[in-house]
Amino acid sequence: MGKQKEVLPMKFEPSDFSTDKYRCVNVINFRDRDPVIILVSETCDPPYYRVVDGTMQMCYLSYSEAVEYCRQSGYIAQK
Repeated sequence: MGKQKEVLPMKFEPSDFSTDKYRCVNVINFRDRDPVIILVSETCDPPYYRVVDGTMQMCYLSYSEAVEYCRQSGYIAQK
């Protein structure tokens, strides 16, 4: 019997999630689960940032707050 080939996970890019209302500014890819994405609103003033993880969405007024949430949730390694 031959070896089974390892299936590599899909690697998403920010452009995969951008729309006319939201621009994706960061995609956090994982090997074993769906990606976490950070979007910025294009139609609101001031803009807000949305972190989407599966069915959960969190909104923040700054990119740094959105990134900090991702760090605290373990999506991004701590500095």
